[in-house]
Amino acid sequence: MCVKGPAQPPNASASAILKFNEDASIDLIVGTSSFGQGTPTGLSQIVADELGLPIEKIRVALERSTDMSAYTWQTVGSRGLFTDGLATMEALRDAKSQIKEIASQVLNVKSEDLEIANERVFVKGAPWQGLELAQLVFGYTYPNGTSIGGPIIGRGKFMSRLTTYLDPDTGQGSPTIFHTFGATGVEIELDVITGKIEILKAAQAFDIGKAVNPLLVKGQIDGGFIMGQSIALFEEMIFDDQGWVLNPNLSAYRILRAEEIPREIDEIIVETPELTGPHGARGLGEIVMVSVAPAIGNAIYNAIEVNITKLPMSPENVWRAVKEQRADLIEEARRLLKERGGE
Repeated sequence: MCVKGPAQPPNASASAILKFNEDASIDLIVGTSSFGQGTPTGLSQIVADELGLPIEKIRVALERSTDMSAYTWQTVGSRGLFTDGLATMEALRDAKSQIKEIASQVLNVKSEDLEIANERVFVKGAPWQGLELAQLVFGYTYPNGTSIGGPIIGRGKFMSRLTTYLDPDTGQGSPTIFHTFGATGVEIELDVITGKIEILKAAQAFDIGKAVNPLLVKGQIDGGFIMGQSIALFEEMIFDDQGWVLNPNLSAYRILRAEEIPREIDEIIVETPELTGPHGARGLGEIVMVSVAPAIGNAIYNAIEVNITKLPMSPENVWRAVKEQRADLIEEARRLLKERGGE
């Protein structure tokens, strides 16, 4: 089992700008960056769902610059979809309010009686009475040429109201905005003579609140397991007596190879909507690798009652632990191997 929340200072804020183009497509400007976790895709889906637009009409620029991007505290801590998602939701509410205000004047109805869906703004219960979004997002022009409104730009922000600093004396406080829970299970094969571990099967389950994009969630679960497996079994910085790194490149720094990935990784998505999150979502991010090493260590202990307390669980480290704690297993394995003719 594992639990993680994005520990951050109380002023770790985020913002979002939602800018319409003439064809009612949207540029969503946020500060959170993407390096494989898929946050911009999730944010695009939220915008598309809220405005009834095809996702192809939502663009999140991949470039990040303090000159042009909206502000976010950092792209860290599994916070991006949650914090920038909430800022995006506020920007959506701002934009929708502006759109409805213009449409209410054109259609001569109250703004609260209007809906936005399928690229249109229309009267509730009377979808035939409405306007195309493209007619409104740059202001509306009447047949006689007079106009109202103007380019729609939605603005949103997020600032946590729940987090506090930690008390320096007691350590008490509230440093996080949500908690994500999960679990990892593995089936392994261990050679007690060599200390080599092979992971035959793995399963990971996480309560992510609500899956905005289930395929991205599964990909992140798999990627996190593979990263966790690599850290658990192979990755190690080796230093000399003077503190110099002896393996500073990938020719000497051992990482997981494709042939060592389990043939089967089951992804279990649990959905208990987060009431404070965008569309019920909470962050996944880093937690997908948190319990991988403990799961492998527990599997070893369950099998042979050897407690591994050092990473990586390389063949040498595992063999040393077995020799120290259960030397009888090595002798028994050697005896059986000898009886079978050294097979």
